[in-house]
Amino acid sequence: MKFAAALSRNQEFDLSLVGSLHGQAKHPREYLDELIRTEAKVAIWIGPEGDFTEREMADLISAGAQPITLGSLVLRVETAAIYALSILSYEMQIRGSIKKSAQA
Repeated sequence: MKFAAALSRNQEFDLSLVGSLHGQAKHPREYLDELIRTEAKVAIWIGPEGDFTEREMADLISAGAQPITLGSLVLRVETAAIYALSILSYEMQIRGSIKKSAQA
């Protein structure tokens, strides 16, 4: 899928995160803490080797994507995608567990 086509689908998600090497990036948890529903639809954007271009990053942020950091290491794109999904899976499962505990 081309970048513009993928970007046009961004509004389908409750939260959109973009892996970023820039200083303003936060840990994904900071954005996930704001989600009310644990079944929220979340998009994760991982750029190609060398990161998104400045224009692509500006377009993503304008479309509502929040810049996240994946830590101090610069990961290969294949590793970054798996790592980001692992973080998201863990954080969402924790939130589901906390919500279930509170209801019990």
